[in-house]
Formats: sequence, structure tokens, C-alpha cells
Amino acid sequence: MNLLEYLRSKTQVDLDTFDIEVEAARELRGCIDCTSNQYEYYTELSKDNRKDILQKALELAAKWHDNFSSIRMEELAVEAAIIATGKRESYTFTSRGYLIREFIDAGYHELFTIIDETFDRSRVVMKVPATWEGLQACRELRDHEIKTLATTLFTMEQVVLAGEVGCVSISPFLHELKALFDQSYHDENPLLELCVKAQKWYEQNSLPTRVKACANIGLDEILQLAGVAAFTVVPDDLRLLASTRKTDEESVNVSLFAEQSQEGSKIEYPSYIDEEEKYRCDFACVDEGMAQLKLAQAIQIFCDFQSKAEAIVRAAKERDA
Repeated sequence: MNLLEYLRSKTQVDLDTFDIEVEAARELRGCIDCTSNQYEYYTELSKDNRKDILQKALELAAKWHDNFSSIRMEELAVEAAIIATGKRESYTFTSRGYLIREFIDAGYHELFTIIDETFDRSRVVMKVPATWEGLQACRELRDHEIKTLATTLFTMEQVVLAGEVGCVSISPFLHELKALFDQSYHDENPLLELCVKAQKWYEQNSLPTRVKACANIGLDEILQLAGVAAFTVVPDDLRLLASTRKTDEESVNVSLFAEQSQEGSKIEYPSYIDEEEKYRCDFACVDEGMAQLKLAQAIQIFCDFQSKAEAIVRAAKERDA
């Protein structure tokens, strides 16, 4: 069977890119949602043929900066460029690092309709890092009817709290982010079982939060997670899935979501929503502190690419001066 068709029969397949040209590819048209991150923003904005988008973003940032004065001009311009580009996609997920409080206070979500008054904000899901502060911000955003996705997620403690605060989705990282950027580094413990356990926990507790796996390495990990609610896949892997055929035994039988893997006792975890001290303590103890390291590492990598994207905007502004 064709592996992309097989995966889509079991799992919602989402597109992981910010390249506005890839949507035209035949094998990518069936994706439901589209997600991206600061690395992809930087990569897209650094292309020579994005000068018109940068110019428009600078004009919008200059015009509306007084409305968002708590956000630096370069950061606002990057956001404007992302929205101006991303609104062409079927869905847009926006990621914010540690600055969620500033963006709530500034009414950042209003920027979508400022740029395009016809924009349907129900299409937007804000990606928020799964720190204690980030997940509490998700709770507040939910009260403002703003949908959120908890990202950089590595533990069941994060899974539980993300469900309790009302995130519509979570993105468990199968590998620590460093493994995706440094080919000499090997993550020996991919978190495939976390996706299975998280989905089972949400089902047991009748929570609507959906598991969107991401950050895989190779097709084998994708096949092992066929049956997860959603999988965010990069274009190269989607093309490889579309061009690869395997027998039922080679594909179906390797899934961790096979019926027998769902049997067993109920998964028990305490409530964390109003228990900051307990949450921090439990999270800090996971894997002898490695979860904390993975989370901090991922946020730092994304923040570094955010700074690079802002540098591109700053250089474009200086050229126009």
C-alpha cells in the first residue's frame, strides 16, 4: 500500500512548513492543518524573493506600532510578515516563545484582522511553549476564546496540564530539538510511547485535546504512530511517504496504536491546574531532569531563530532608510 494513503486512513496529516510554494505539490494537498516555527519563519524571510513581504511588514509595523507598544518594532514586523504570508495557508499556527504575557496584554490576536479585515480568526491556533507560565497563559487565552496548541512537550505532566487548561492540541516532540539541527547528535530515547499514553489519558478523562505528534526522524517513527490523532510532517517526509509502498505486515503491524497496546489499567495522574509547586517538582524529576533540559534547549533554539528573523527585518529597514 501507498504509505501516505495508509497514514491518512489512520491519522490526520498536517503540513509542517512555512514555504508558501509547497502547497501546490500534489502529495501535499490533502493536509488538514499547517504549522510552522521560528526556524521556518527565518528560512522563508531570508529568501531573495521575499523582499515585497518584508516591505509590507515594515509598513504595517510602523503604522500599527502604537497599538502594540509593548512589542519591539522588529518583532512586530516579523509577526506582520508571518501573518501576511501565512494567511494564504489553510490554517496558521503562530508560536511565541516566552513573550506570551506581552502578546495577551497587547491583544496580539487583533493583528490578524488589522492586516486583513476579512480574516477568519477561528483558523488561528497560537502555539505556546509548555512551560508552567505558557500553559497558564493558554488558560487565559481560552477564556478569550483563542485556541492554543501546547508545543515543546516532553512529559505526561505537561500533557495533563495542557488538557486541563483547555489547549485544543499538544505537540509532543519525539526527539529533543537539537537532534533535528545537529546531524552529529543522536537522541537515543524517542518519545513515541508518550503520544500513545497522552492520547489514552485524554480519552479516559473525556478531554477534547488532540495529540499532534511532531519532530520525527525517518518514516519508521511515523508508521509506529499511525493512529495518533494528528501528525505534523515536513514536506520531504510527505513526499517520501507518497512514493513508498509496503505490505500490511510492514506498516499496519508496527503501529503502537494497535488494539492490544491500548489495553491495561487506567492511567492515573493528579490535577496540576492550580498546583504550581507540585507541577514544578514533578516535572523537574522526570528522567532525572532531562525533560527540563529538553524544554529549555528547544525554546532557546527557537528564540535564536526568532532573533535571526528580526535581524533580517532590521537589515531591510536599514536598506530602506
